[in-house]
Amino acid sequence: LSSGVSLQEETASEVVEVVMETEAEAGASGYSVTGGGERGIFIKDVLKDSTAAKHLSLQQGDQLLSARVYFDNVKYEDALKILQCAEPYKVSFFLKRTIAGADVTMHPGATSLELKGPKTKMQKMIGSSNMDFEGPEKGGTIC
Repeated sequence: LSSGVSLQEETASEVVEVVMETEAEAGASGYSVTGGGERGIFIKDVLKDSTAAKHLSLQQGDQLLSARVYFDNVKYEDALKILQCAEPYKVSFFLKRTIAGADVTMHPGATSLELKGPKTKMQKMIGSSNMDFEGPEKGGTIC
């Protein structure tokens, strides 16, 4: 489990809700879900010795708030399917962008970068120089 754990206590029933993010794990299998709509998606069942139980620490009754799919080494066709299926839902992206050095300002002691030009909402930005960029191998289908 990552260190991103927050607690919210409900005094009336003395129930503590814990929101956690699991480590990234390939081959997440061995669980089923239930629910949907406004109610939310919940873990219905977890197989005892599955990846979901051992590495992701999923438990029956957990509410699935979001799922992050990593695109490193993913086939174009698979990425396209994932993005098309996600189209009607709330989505956020974790992006790497190549920007001309003249358009970026880093103030001494600052923890963020300032961009010149069109404004973009950025919750976090990690600065790096001389980043390699490999363009897409296949066409640019827009979802």
